Amino acid sequence: MLELQLYIEGEQVELHDNESITLTQTLQNVKDIQKIFTDFTQTFNVPASKTNNKIFKHFYNADIVGFDARNKKDSELLINYKPFKKGKVKLEGVQMSNNQPVNYRLTFFGKAVNLKDVIGEDKLDNLSLLTEFNIQYDAQSIINLMQSARTIFTNGEIFTGAILVPLITHTQRLYYNSAEDEALSGNLHNGSTAKGVYYEELKPALRVYAIIRAIEREYNLKFSDDFFNKTNETFYNLYMWMHRKKGGILEENETKREVQFNNFSNITFSHRRAAETFTRFGFKNINHDNRVERRINVKIDVASTVNYDFIIKKNGETYFREDGNTGSKSFVGFSNDFVFESGTDHYTVHLLTEDSATFSATLQIKHTRISYALGIKITNSDQAQATASLTTGTDIQIITTSQVPEIKVMDFLTGLFKMFNLTAYQEEDTIIVRTLDSFYDSSTQSYDITKYLDKTTSEVNAIMPYSEITLEYKGSDSFFAKKHKELNNLEWGTSHFDNKGIYEGSTYKITLPFEHHKFERLLDAGDNNANTSAQWGWSVDDKQDSYLGKPLLFYPHLISGGTPISVRKTASTKEATSSYHIPSNSVDPISESQSINFNAELNEYTGKIFKDSLFNTFYKKYIVDTFNINRRLSKFKAYLPLKVILNLKLQDKIVVFNNLYKINSLKTNFETGLSDLELINEVSDFDIPVNDTDLARSVNTDFVTADITTITADTGTLSI
Repeated sequence: MLELQLYIEGEQVELHDNESITLTQTLQNVKDIQKIFTDFTQTFNVPASKTNNKIFKHFYNADIVGFDARNKKDSELLINYKPFKKGKVKLEGVQMSNNQPVNYRLTFFGKAVNLKDVIGEDKLDNLSLLTEFNIQYDAQSIINLMQSARTIFTNGEIFTGAILVPLITHTQRLYYNSAEDEALSGNLHNGSTAKGVYYEELKPALRVYAIIRAIEREYNLKFSDDFFNKTNETFYNLYMWMHRKKGGILEENETKREVQFNNFSNITFSHRRAAETFTRFGFKNINHDNRVERRINVKIDVASTVNYDFIIKKNGETYFREDGNTGSKSFVGFSNDFVFESGTDHYTVHLLTEDSATFSATLQIKHTRISYALGIKITNSDQAQATASLTTGTDIQIITTSQVPEIKVMDFLTGLFKMFNLTAYQEEDTIIVRTLDSFYDSSTQSYDITKYLDKTTSEVNAIMPYSEITLEYKGSDSFFAKKHKELNNLEWGTSHFDNKGIYEGSTYKITLPFEHHKFERLLDAGDNNANTSAQWGWSVDDKQDSYLGKPLLFYPHLISGGTPISVRKTASTKEATSSYHIPSNSVDPISESQSINFNAELNEYTGKIFKDSLFNTFYKKYIVDTFNINRRLSKFKAYLPLKVILNLKLQDKIVVFNNLYKINSLKTNFETGLSDLELINEVSDFDIPVNDTDLARSVNTDFVTADITTITADTGTLSI
């Protein structure tokens, strides 16, 4: 007999003897593979007993401040007092009768679903670790980062090649003509005049690995190194371009420089037992209850002649601003309009100044605690303060959190999961991240459940192949990507298949929340269009106006000892360099390697088709299986023994009548002991009716000018 026990934050909840509790386990359902599932139950009731009233703090009585039903609580399920599942429980409500509580309605969630609860609506600019990647912004610093990626050591970890500058411009058109020497032009040929790429046209890029580590540190998470590791070049070599707004990092004629206080000291409150370390200030990790009201005051100390603007940002956006300040001054002043709530909001202190000076900031935090005794409201307050300092100079600083693209952390992670068809599940305190194929390959364990079957009923259903398949990027309107679509009637890097009614089925569509550029290898117009070593990206639209788009992911490739290019430092000075990072959609643009095109497109640098597309590497096996004529989705009922229920993992295999199956979903009713299983039969591989190389068209552009007045294209080659 299966008996279920539920613990919430270490306290055992009393359950109804006859309550039907069903646990569904499904990781990636064959019906909707792009969604990541986890264990969950249907909503169930527990009695409003004396024990449970104590646990839920008489939630039905709104006058009693106690249980916060807005947040899920740590919980654990046991079967016959043996550990089964850890996760969260959400209190949905209380069933009342004659104004008395009868039942509490609960839902149990497995651990993997908690990412949304922990991260909430935070954006990448909330990640405090990213403040460690700030860099100086001047001509020589940019040239240095073009030539060599910077390694950053912080908090005991080395981030090798964490930040660099790729040859991607936000507005300026680049070209190469060894027979031309026009001053101030975008000609990269190193002639006698000051020309080439202007350094303010370039922006840095941050290694995606550093962003993943920042997410782990921010939310106290731990991802496994199955996929997120330094030896996996497909992931580790990926960078995000720091392009937050159209045009340059600096506004035209902008002279003020933005700085941010990052080194606030520890503060301790008398009613709390632990100190809080502030690398910024915010209350996300403060755990005391909502009866505490929090207010702040910020005092800036600086020489009396120094001018500056004062800014407080909330989640990366300006929340409070006061311009035109001189000397020492206090801001906000415990204002009634400036109340902080615990949760996911983050606040940072910034200054804008063109003066060189040393600033000190004192952050005073006032907590007012509200309590009740015999129905009387009682308030008491305490204060603490944290200090920080910084020195401004004549150099401009790039503040990473102010330049990182505007995207939610969850959307960023979801985009990566969709890009590489990843699966996540929890083991102890680690979130295991694997590709779908490696997930299924990670277990050789199988369970023969034939003798436990309820043989009175079963089903065998067809798995319908997809009638239409689309794998795409949301952002595809940059200049070269748009021109690719005009020439090919197909978006750059997109994989699309329409079976023209051959098979019935649903539409399978994956859309990544990222930008996808097509890059251009430059040809020397002064030397019969000979290849140069330079490849560049252009972030403009089809009208050649600066283009923002979605966050851009790409692979940088260091050209060392290649065609020298000219970098303009001022209106009259330049510097030549033969080492620079070119952008690419392939891990290695020179030799066959993994690309982040969904389709097997022509490599922009070599003109060859690189077949290791995202589709071929990460999606093909699953899509192939759905087209197999022998593929079936079978449904069985079984009374599984406790040893199977406790040990069965979703990547394990099931044997029924000597046939081998993958688990699509497993639903167990703990009152009856009956499990419903959806199983997918294992079949041998076969060729899918469409290969993404069928969609790659060869377009060889000998030379394309920026205004597209001259186009030579050979569209006669169709790779099949």
